[in-house]
Amino acid sequence: MDVSVIIVNYHTSELVTDCLRSLYAQCRGVELEVIVVDNASEPGLQRKFDTLFPGLGVKCLQLDENVGFGRANNAGAEIASGRNLFFLNPDTILVNDAVSILSGYLDSHPDIGAVGGNLYDECMNPMLSFRRRYPGIRWELNELLHNWPDRLRYGDNRRFNHTGRPMQVAYITGADLMMPASLFHGIGGFSPEFFMYFEEIDLCKRVAEAGYNIVSVPDAHIQHLEGGSFPQDPTRRRTRWQRGEQGRGVYYRLNANPLRRAIADILFRTFVLSRKLLKRL
Repeated sequence: MDVSVIIVNYHTSELVTDCLRSLYAQCRGVELEVIVVDNASEPGLQRKFDTLFPGLGVKCLQLDENVGFGRANNAGAEIASGRNLFFLNPDTILVNDAVSILSGYLDSHPDIGAVGGNLYDECMNPMLSFRRRYPGIRWELNELLHNWPDRLRYGDNRRFNHTGRPMQVAYITGADLMMPASLFHGIGGFSPEFFMYFEEIDLCKRVAEAGYNIVSVPDAHIQHLEGGSFPQDPTRRRTRWQRGEQGRGVYYRLNANPLRRAIADILFRTFVLSRKLLKRL
């Protein structure tokens, strides 16, 4: 098996259905399996996908509780048989044969530990696909300064690859992250410390620490209907913010010493306060 596509579902089976339709329509160059991991949200998914995609062998793994994004992906990876693992968000649509493009690049570059494509919104406008640095003091200072340091250093290529060629980055967003299964298992997969957010950054950092590069492959095109898997009512927005804060805290606890955490936290709180003040003005 070439690629195992792992999709985490939490009340998003309609999005997953659209994602799978695009996946099967676009993928031509590799042998793949699809594993949908349900975070205890929709019983009967196996029957649903067997009916919608007869003979294609979609595997549904039903978990007993909502364990979050990273741990659910870990559960899918445990039953995967692909040489490469492709962690794909449910709110994504493949525009081209991104799976074959990414898998082929991984297979031909043994020094590469993780890859991802260019992400587009529903109107095919470029959107966040990666970042060029890891969270830390410089990251927080950059945010506080409205990304001007990164704008000056990286130009238009700070979050999206406009170069037309593969480019080394710090991390790939969790919406479309592919890596060799052997490496994923070798570094312990997604940390179970995370529930949601920042887990892909932590994973990519460990990939880099293991001596591998992380690369944006712009020939792979994927739409990311961001927020489709997280409805935008006020309560859900607050929950999303809280999850992001929790993930950020876990990341710093695992990857920074107390002094650096304290300085980063001061910068972050200053950034949040400045945003609130600007909104009031």
